Formats: sequence, structure tokens, C-alpha cells
Amino acid sequence: MPSNLIEYDEDHRRDGPEPDRQGAFKRGWGAAVKGNDESPRYGDDPELTNLTWDNLRYRLGRLFGPTCDELKQELFEWCVNQQK
Repeated sequence: MPSNLIEYDEDHRRDGPEPDRQGAFKRGWGAAVKGNDESPRYGDDPELTNLTWDNLRYRLGRLFGPTCDELKQELFEWCVNQQK
């Protein structure tokens, strides 16, 4: 597992227009679970140096693995609340 799943240099989740956070979050989880270290990290930052909504799902999917929909939703809502 990549060592930088939690670490990042800058938080870019507030940059630009409000993204489809929940859609972005859900789409990548399964890909991260099915993939390996060569899986795309969903975004323009393949080294995960910056935190974006686009790569947050990859990070959490790799950390938690296969997870029920209810827990994924709970984690998504927790992430949104932490950003506020």
C-alpha cells in the first residue's frame, strides 16, 4: 500500500467550483478496492501530494477496502463535516 495515502502537502478541496463530492467519492472506492498500487488515483496528482475530493475516495478505499454502502456514506458525511 502506498505510504502517502494519508499525507498530503496542500488541501485543495475548496478550490474552484463546488464539485459533485458525493458522486466523486462513490465512483472511486470500488476502483481502489479492486486495483493495486498501479490503479489510477483519479485526478491530476498521481503522487497524491495534494488532497482533493477526486483522490480522497481512492485514499479511503485503499485504507478501508471492501465496505458496505452505509459505512461509505457515513465516512463521506464525516469527511464533509471535517472540511467545514
